[in-house]
Amino acid sequence: MMIAAQNEESVLMARLKKLRWKAGLRCPRCCHQDCSVHARGKDGRRKLRCSGCGRTFNDLTGTPLAHTHLPLTLWANAARLMTSGHQTCSALSVKLNVKLATAWRVRKILTEALKDADLRQALVPEDIL
Repeated sequence: MMIAAQNEESVLMARLKKLRWKAGLRCPRCCHQDCSVHARGKDGRRKLRCSGCGRTFNDLTGTPLAHTHLPLTLWANAARLMTSGHQTCSALSVKLNVKLATAWRVRKILTEALKDADLRQALVPEDIL
């Protein structure tokens, strides 16, 4: 990953954290406030552990983007394309340089994700609509 892409990824993650945890960091399972950084994933995303229930989670847990290993920059680019107009899976596949199956999954997930105002603002800050 290039330095510019890493910077954009960290900016997107910081924006997502700010919008996701407005009322402070809380466990998505038990709503306990005492959570600590448990580890970092291969992609640099932090993994948190709740001291109340012991569950681990990350900043994407509970969002439509949970359980995906695609970079946030790809999600942001796809969200920009989708908010600028109707995009077919084939068009997304070509523009994002991913397989057709990945483009279909991204489009399916983003259709739901863009209904959440906070997630939409994190991915597409200057809303085109």
